[in-house]
Amino acid sequence: MRAVAAALLAAALISSFLSPSFGPDAASVPTFIGFLLGLSIVLVAFELPPIVMRLRATGEVGRLRALPWTLALAAAFVLISRIAGLQPGYLYGLVLSVTFTREATHGQEARETAVGMACTLAVALAAWLLLDSLRSGLVTAGDALGTVFQTAMAAVVVSGLEAAAFGMLPVRFMPGRTVYEWSRPAWAILFGLGVFAFVQVLVGPSSGYLAELEPSAWLAALGVFAAFGAFSLAFWAWFRFRPAARAG
Repeated sequence: MRAVAAALLAAALISSFLSPSFGPDAASVPTFIGFLLGLSIVLVAFELPPIVMRLRATGEVGRLRALPWTLALAAAFVLISRIAGLQPGYLYGLVLSVTFTREATHGQEARETAVGMACTLAVALAAWLLLDSLRSGLVTAGDALGTVFQTAMAAVVVSGLEAAAFGMLPVRFMPGRTVYEWSRPAWAILFGLGVFAFVQVLVGPSSGYLAELEPSAWLAALGVFAAFGAFSLAFWAWFRFRPAARAG
């Protein structure tokens, strides 16, 4: 559990640098706590449904496992977002996974993934609605507790919607691959809803948080999205089409 806690704390610290004002001072503590809370909510939304479903099917609880390589991906997203001046920035929050000793069937694993992603999307949209309420005066501007809740809800919105849009890509190292192979209609619904919500909430020219960006920042935002998509396809193509290694 120490590795799990360390990964979550590291992810929250890395994500906190999305805020231009974050630094080594007491005023930044609510921002860090907010990101920690927000990332925890997204992880629970994505991982809890599979845990419950597997518990009902086999009686096994499962074990949380840290994914250290995702911290490098999260840091890269934060760095690109800061260089490009993106607000909100790109936030990668799926830094943990659940492992089970009993092997599941492909259909069972796909159903668990689909339900987890659907819950993540629902929680992100609920946080978006709550965030609008918080920004409408339910919390005091500049208040530490208000900063925690606003940061947490913003982190849930951004990381949840980006997980639904990027995570459902049907490439080998993404959750969407399992769902795609199991049920094309289920995959199409989840992927379509994820991309639609991502565009409308985070990128939409009239309703999204990026609506007031300058053209140069718009191009940077779309460039990051395109670069991640290209990287995903290249990663998939490498394992799909490279010649099999010869046995020594």
